[in-house]
Amino acid sequence: MTTSNMRADNILNSLIRNYFKGSLTFSLQPEDAELMTWTNQKAFLDATVHSELLKRYPVKNEFSKLFFKKLISFIEPYQEVHDDIYKFLCSAMKSESSDMFCYRHYVIGDGLRNIITIKETNNMVVNGTTGMRTWEAALMLADWALCNEDIFLNKKVLELGSGVGFTGITIAKHCKIKSIVLTDCHDDVLKAIRENILINLPDSINEKNNYMIDAERNSQPNIDVMMLDWNYDDEIPSHLVPDIVIGADIVYDPSILQPLCNVLRNLFDKNVELEVYIASIIRNEDTFNQFLRTLGNNELTFCKISLECSELTDWVVPISKQRCLLKIIRNKNFAVGA
Repeated sequence: MTTSNMRADNILNSLIRNYFKGSLTFSLQPEDAELMTWTNQKAFLDATVHSELLKRYPVKNEFSKLFFKKLISFIEPYQEVHDDIYKFLCSAMKSESSDMFCYRHYVIGDGLRNIITIKETNNMVVNGTTGMRTWEAALMLADWALCNEDIFLNKKVLELGSGVGFTGITIAKHCKIKSIVLTDCHDDVLKAIRENILINLPDSINEKNNYMIDAERNSQPNIDVMMLDWNYDDEIPSHLVPDIVIGADIVYDPSILQPLCNVLRNLFDKNVELEVYIASIIRNEDTFNQFLRTLGNNELTFCKISLECSELTDWVVPISKQRCLLKIIRNKNFAVGA
């Protein structure tokens, strides 16, 4: 493959990934636009709006209009624009779809074969919850898990504050775990998790329960969804006590820090070998530091795990924000039952 062909493939890959995840941050230099020939434009269309995946789970219409307008502005001065690009843009502009929910397609790894499709919203808060969109810490935690599959091998996993389910579903599909339970305390969020499980694991539905995956019928782990209010942390059944607890962006509110620690203490009491991993984008240092103090007040301690850059999922944390992955453990000086 020539250098020019390799560059064209990289440009195509980047454009496709940006379209899948709903990002308008792409740009094309003149030399890049010159490589977007009619054939390469068709390849982009075939991989995106003409693909069966996006026909079934299209990205948000308003985003599509902005993306294709921007793409045309880069290509038009240097290449003849493919007829179907104009046709799609015209179709998108005629559509009046205003649904607040859309589909995003998160690519796992370098190629385009492994994709997690998530129904979510752009809004920060919907019906009183922030759990209806995928936050950067969820991408960050999933990336770390994919790079450390050995930690999760044949383990029972419990996710706290699962949101729309990206991290848990990614781990279920790509890490060889025994089981995973995705939890939240909001009915709308739990419904969204179930929808996203069925999108990504459509061949693994248990007829008796439309959101539970039956490992005996396929190669996937057991995956379930459960209501969990941290103020009632004793509700976790003994058979669901995990080996690993994960959570992403769950320490943003001072009022939930003690209930969260209560849940963790309860689970440590039930499994002394428990491992807990919590990923955060630190938006408020005071709140995050309060969380660290609350851990200490509950006989829990932590160590920080380095997160240098994304490897298998695309996550970018603004320079103005700090990122952190904590491994939380029981204080070695604390005895169970003390």
